[in-house]
Amino acid sequence: MSPSPWFQWATQYGQWSLQAWLETSLLNWPLWGACLAIALGAAFLAVGQGFLFRFVAALLGAVIGIAWSQPVIAQLSLPDFANSQQVYAVLLGLAGFSIPEAVLFLVFAIPAAFASMAYLGLKNPLLGFVPAFLVAGAIAIIVQDYVRAFVASALGAWMLVLGVLASLYRLGWVSDSVLQSPGVIVGTVAVLALGGTFFQMSFHGKQKQRAQRKAEKTRLKTLAEDKAALEEKWASYSKKNKRREG
Repeated sequence: MSPSPWFQWATQYGQWSLQAWLETSLLNWPLWGACLAIALGAAFLAVGQGFLFRFVAALLGAVIGIAWSQPVIAQLSLPDFANSQQVYAVLLGLAGFSIPEAVLFLVFAIPAAFASMAYLGLKNPLLGFVPAFLVAGAIAIIVQDYVRAFVASALGAWMLVLGVLASLYRLGWVSDSVLQSPGVIVGTVAVLALGGTFFQMSFHGKQKQRAQRKAEKTRLKTLAEDKAALEEKWASYSKKNKRREG
């Protein structure tokens, strides 16, 4: 399959059109791509908060580079260049894998900034775009444990649901009429995302407690060994003193 449909699918996320998102995913994903989306979606939904979040952040970074680089460049009057979308997609994809927090910042900061400008009707980016951008990104970093679980679960739920629908569509088991019920699709994604977030936070919490207990046992063991070594040292010192006195 040529890369153009995938590029078209990613660019749709720069538009606030749920119908466009569903159509490009359902109509352009091949069967193998849908199956891959199902597998990745299930993994992100279940354990995406941990190491897999690097891949979540890399994927989100690539989508942000393709979908949002041009609107941000236009809004902030930044210099543009040929193939900037592809370049930013690669750079943000690498940044997401290397520093997931950076892409996590952008995932919340960019939509919040545009939503703020649209809601307030402000044209000056210093008044509308930049403050909301910084505040939303900072909040995402402060509560990143919850955000990582929610972002991974939301992406996993979205990929899983769309992968299932796309595979059923390719097999001829569903028709275009499924696009007429976007609310049902979004509701399913939301329920799965919330369930995945709760599961991951519980799982992460238990892992964190086990790590803390292990660290505490290691600390107590080290203290006990240090105490025993100190007592042995003092005992040896006392014996030497007794010999000298004797």
